[in-house]
Amino acid sequence: FAHLMIPFPGYYDNVPGVTVEPNVEPANESHVSAAWQVWAYTSAAPDFLGNKATVLDPDSKVLRGGTNGWTCMPANPQGKKAWADPKAGWASAREAAPVCFDAAGLDWMKGWMARKKPLMKRDAFVWMLQGDLGFDNTDPFVTSKEEAGPDQWIESGPHLMMFPKDPASTDAFTSDFTAGEPYTMFPGTDFAHLMIPASGYYGEETTLSPEELLDLLMSPPYIYILAALVLLLASGALAGGRGGSKAGTQLA
Repeated sequence: FAHLMIPFPGYYDNVPGVTVEPNVEPANESHVSAAWQVWAYTSAAPDFLGNKATVLDPDSKVLRGGTNGWTCMPANPQGKKAWADPKAGWASAREAAPVCFDAAGLDWMKGWMARKKPLMKRDAFVWMLQGDLGFDNTDPFVTSKEEAGPDQWIESGPHLMMFPKDPASTDAFTSDFTAGEPYTMFPGTDFAHLMIPASGYYGEETTLSPEELLDLLMSPPYIYILAALVLLLASGALAGGRGGSKAGTQLA
């Protein structure tokens, strides 16, 4: 019955004796500073992994040494060319498309970068909790929407990836990325892997405060709908009142 347990963010919240330091974006730091980059790239993984990971900058230089065998770095295919202002750095952590991986994950990525079948010793799990900037789900080397096949472009939100030692092991999974379940990316290729959507994968998940909800209801078209409902309810109450009066008179 051996199986793999994959802790997600919040996993240790209720585990006695385990404290995880939250990875918080540093205030008033330039996006080219080491402090901001360390936060941004490690935000790709749960805090209990990112906090102890080695962190590399866009030039693969070490920003911070690690102790747990994991590495976090930006994976934006354009690298620094994506920076609108070289002095400002990435506009956001998501633009950096950070990724966190262990040694087995690195084996897969080395193969992908060389466009050769990855030589894997075991399956690997790789985190991208900031999401990515988009891929053609069927072609490992198409990274622009214009070149993507019809209905195959997907800009992923937060997710975990499973890079398999045997790509054929993903054949049993759907390749439909709209289903909300784990799906195969690059099916039928040497780079086939499993995409595991996390919360927020398909877009922002927001909750309105009571004040925001009230503001929404007081704006068109909702205010008109509310007014119509009030009129309907009022007319029904009046009709019911008249009927009740007549019935009362008859009973008397």
